[in-house]
Amino acid sequence: MSGRVMIVDPVSTNRIVLKVKLLAARYGVIPCASFAEALERLDDEKPALILVEASQLDAGLADFCAELRLGRRHVDIPILGLGHFADSHARLAALAAGADDILPKPFGDALLLAMIRSLLRSRDEAREARLSDETRTALGFSDSSAAFDHAGSVAIVSDDELGGKKFGQLLGGFRSGQAKAMTPTEALELRGKAVPDLFVLDARSAMARNSAEAVYQLIADLRSRPETRNAAQLVVLPTGSSTMAAMALDLGVSATASADAAPEEMLHRSRALLARKARQDRVRDTVKSGLEAAMTDPLTGLNNRRYAMSHLAGLAERAVETGRNLAVMVLDIDHFKSINDRHGHAVGDQVLIGVANILRRNLRAIDLVARVGGEEFLIAMPDTSAEAARAAAERLRQKIASADFGSCEGGALNVTLSVGIALGMAGQAVGGRSGTEDLILNADAALYRSKAAGRNTVTLGQTAA
Repeated sequence: MSGRVMIVDPVSTNRIVLKVKLLAARYGVIPCASFAEALERLDDEKPALILVEASQLDAGLADFCAELRLGRRHVDIPILGLGHFADSHARLAALAAGADDILPKPFGDALLLAMIRSLLRSRDEAREARLSDETRTALGFSDSSAAFDHAGSVAIVSDDELGGKKFGQLLGGFRSGQAKAMTPTEALELRGKAVPDLFVLDARSAMARNSAEAVYQLIADLRSRPETRNAAQLVVLPTGSSTMAAMALDLGVSATASADAAPEEMLHRSRALLARKARQDRVRDTVKSGLEAAMTDPLTGLNNRRYAMSHLAGLAERAVETGRNLAVMVLDIDHFKSINDRHGHAVGDQVLIGVANILRRNLRAIDLVARVGGEEFLIAMPDTSAEAARAAAERLRQKIASADFGSCEGGALNVTLSVGIALGMAGQAVGGRSGTEDLILNADAALYRSKAAGRNTVTLGQTAA
């Protein structure tokens, strides 16, 4: 089964017809004759989506939607309103009552199923955003970010520039500068901060020229480009374009609207899509920040041990594949415990940050630099000879020794490093877990010899065997 769909309609014939359509598409069906029955069965039936007869608002649609959104268990269930809507204002009334989208009767099976698929995708996104917010808030990382949604920006896209500007006037409810008109070519050339949160694609002129393929191509291009793939899309179609609407939804369009939509309906739909886009952005930001937290040492901003070990294994494998050397250094701040004991952990933290900044500034972009212990750092330098590795280590040692780490009680704070180097030579088995472990063990052994030699010293250890 693709999911369970609840049908709420007082007319038994309507319920039977919809049930047949949905069963053929492998959806489970929960028929209900009233909103009251639907509310009673929600907990037991757990529908993925609800289809409601929404033509007669006095039948309690607004109360039903409000009741549904009260509890956490059902807040994410999408509602699709079906009915004979007299005009745009009737559609807007159903949307304002709480329906996530509406489908005027009569409609084809293809459009019905495409809208169900689209709403179920939106449900999953909303659920993920809500869980992310709740988790972050529960852990004390931040207040719920729902309060921080920004207004968003809108681009009205038309292949007829004059028509696009005229159509843009329908969005006059947005604040000044929030909505602007552009051509499809301009939309595909957007970069960086210029990319809007919502594209309103005016397909009317293209359809008038029998150029549906041009609209599909624009939808696909916007979805495929990294700069625009995450923006919401609202496609405005000539009235009665059900086949094209179904195709657009399955291509990834967020929603469709009819060309006879009043400005108020367009504004309502656009604001709903902007809110959805903001939720999706929060999920992406949470994933990104989570990945960064998993890979980054929070004090110094360098890569942490978990990331370093994985990345080092990759560097070692590439060294084997390319036949190039790989140098590994283990660096340790001399007498770091005494710094903490004499001056406090706050000063010790500033030393760690200062050392990390010097290492970062004096290494190549391709070099790995990580904090792998309290005062221990690891550096991996691809395609580096023994002489170049020793020279780099000496340069780092000297820069640390001559750096100004501030003054503390008792005078200036002097910091030095001890360094051990191991080299994986071209043609040797430095790849795989055992190879990288041998490199680190050899570098550690060289570090201990630097410590034994009086510290503030660089020692080149054995090459990987």
